[in-house]
Amino acid sequence: MEQIIRSPIYDPSISLPDLTGKVALVTGSNSPIGIGWNIANQLALKGAKVYVHGRTLEKARAGIAAILSQLGSNSSNAKVAASRLEPFVVDLGDLKAVRDTAVAFVEREARLDILVHNAVTLAQVPELDEYGIAKSMTINHIAPFLLTLELLPLMKSTAQSHPGVRIVTLSSVAHTFTTSGVRYDSLSSVNDNLGESADVLKRYAYSKLANVLFAKELQRKLDKAGIQAISVSVHPGNVKTDGALKYFGPEAFSKLEGHLEPLQGALAPLFAAAATEVWTERDGGKDKLNWTGAYVMPYGVPSPVDEAEAAKDPKLAKELWETTEKILAENVGISPRMKVFLSGKILFRDGSILSSLCLTNFVSVAAVTSSRRSI
Repeated sequence: MEQIIRSPIYDPSISLPDLTGKVALVTGSNSPIGIGWNIANQLALKGAKVYVHGRTLEKARAGIAAILSQLGSNSSNAKVAASRLEPFVVDLGDLKAVRDTAVAFVEREARLDILVHNAVTLAQVPELDEYGIAKSMTINHIAPFLLTLELLPLMKSTAQSHPGVRIVTLSSVAHTFTTSGVRYDSLSSVNDNLGESADVLKRYAYSKLANVLFAKELQRKLDKAGIQAISVSVHPGNVKTDGALKYFGPEAFSKLEGHLEPLQGALAPLFAAAATEVWTERDGGKDKLNWTGAYVMPYGVPSPVDEAEAAKDPKLAKELWETTEKILAENVGISPRMKVFLSGKILFRDGSILSSLCLTNFVSVAAVTSSRRSI
């Protein structure tokens, strides 16, 4: 794929604000030669409390250790950073585990300012998970969707006192490789588009288009609900990550020539997640581009010209959202708190309910439980 850069490179130590007091969660962030680790590392260096994600506790702790090691084990900075780094352990291929881990996070953590969906599985042969869903769609779209929805009550409460919450979903310029007439109207259509009849890159493109559509539809729902938050999708650039090295195998060095280094690949999502102007200039204006629901290109600029036409279709985005909800309701289930939230209310830790939010008609698919117990 052609390397496309739309804005100048920047130094995060200079261009990003102090993030002390903010809480961030970055998925797929345990490997120092990955984009996610570099995002987590830079957020931590700016003072944020960061949850470092890995499929196992060992992997998450290794990611944390790598962040601390660069600071020097004897420095006061390392001690401060250690208190602000936490493991977030879940296999994103296990949707019930994603749901339960998110519920536990909401119960344990007081706020969440930044959520970065970085974890990804690259193009692969078609394979269904235990719920009958194509695995690449589960990891690349459905797990981030479920994680976001389960964490939304916490992000909403954070935004009430600290406006400018960010939800950043990594996509790819590969989303433009989808064929015309693409649909997300049922589980079977999702699986068919990721089936044996589609080539490897088309399957990857289909899930990456879902990322862009999800980010846009989420922004529409956040705006409608009055939640002071930004949702964007990001193409990080063509990056020389550990995943890419494994994917290309012996041909990696020739295939990845000219690709960005992981820190360079982290710059666009990092800017979207932390830069002050993303919030203060969110609605665009004279000579400025709108950040709300934007598709962001390296090294951190909204770029509607780089979006596929399908990515700009609000009906397709709504179709994807509703189908994803239905897939989750029928195959996985959501927490009682989330059912209340999606029915148009918010259930707080003390069991009280605040009516004011109406995101979807999800309750018609999964009836709201009568229990108001704290999850």
